[in-house]
Amino acid sequence: MIAGLFVVAFEAVVLVGALWYFGHFGSRSTNVLDVRQAEAGVRQILSDPINGYGANEVQAVECNDGQNPRVKAGAGFSCRVRINGADRDVQVVFRDDAGTYEVDGPR
Repeated sequence: MIAGLFVVAFEAVVLVGALWYFGHFGSRSTNVLDVRQAEAGVRQILSDPINGYGANEVQAVECNDGQNPRVKAGAGFSCRVRINGADRDVQVVFRDDAGTYEVDGPR
C-alpha cells in the first residue's frame, strides 16, 4: 500500500512538472518565436515566386534586432532586408497565439 502511494505521488509530480514545463500554469509564459527561424521564413516568403513576393535577390534579413519576438495575436515585429541591393523594411504580424504570422510586402 505504501509503495502504491509512492508511485501515485511520483506520477503526480511528473504530471505537474510536465504541465508547468509546457506552460499550462502560466509560469512559462515566455511563448516566443525563434528569431533565426523567423528570418529564414521571411526570406522564403520574400523570394518565393509562387506563394510569396518573388524577390530576385534577398541578400540579408535581420528581424527584431536579433531578439526573439513574443508571440501574441495582433502583435508583430519588423525586419530589415536587403533586396536586389536596396535596404527595405518588412512588417511581420502574428495571426494567432500559436505563432502563425503573415509577412507584409517590402517597403
